[in-house]
Amino acid sequence: MKNTFRPILHVLVRLMLAVLLYLPFTACLNEDVCEDIATVPIRIGFAMRDTANAEPRSLAVDSLSIHGLDNPVLIYENRNNVSRVELPLHLAKDSVAFVLYIANPIEFLPYVADTLWLYYQRRPVLISMDCGFVTFFDLERLAYSRNFIDTVTIENTSIINNLDEHIKIFPFVAEPAP
Repeated sequence: MKNTFRPILHVLVRLMLAVLLYLPFTACLNEDVCEDIATVPIRIGFAMRDTANAEPRSLAVDSLSIHGLDNPVLIYENRNNVSRVELPLHLAKDSVAFVLYIANPIEFLPYVADTLWLYYQRRPVLISMDCGFVTFFDLERLAYSRNFIDTVTIENTSIINNLDEHIKIFPFVAEPAP
């Protein structure tokens, strides 16, 4: 009787060993994938109107700093040549505000600041049993101060995990000399 259980026991031990060695690798892969999916930022581009074309041109701004209105920790700090930013939305609130600083061409003030308020609805979506839920957002409206920001347009109200630009900021830009 001992001999009949020994081959079965040997196979079961090998099978359990194979499963135990395989599981850690699949868990790591799922964590990386889940982390990428779980982050859903709003994407904001800087642009200027082009009088020759109907489409706005991308604009790179210098010395850009951004932080949340209720959080002084800088998300972007004195970045140069920035044409697009990605900012986190609040998972527990239906609005968020950011303060944007840009270098001022007038020498007695080093920076000009504007505040951008975003109002949205949160939409939890089940990605998978492994990853759980992710929050998508539907942008409803926005408001902004007008120190260096001339206009802000909503390009896409659905904030999901893709690379689409959601908002365009048009700063006051001096017309080039002829």
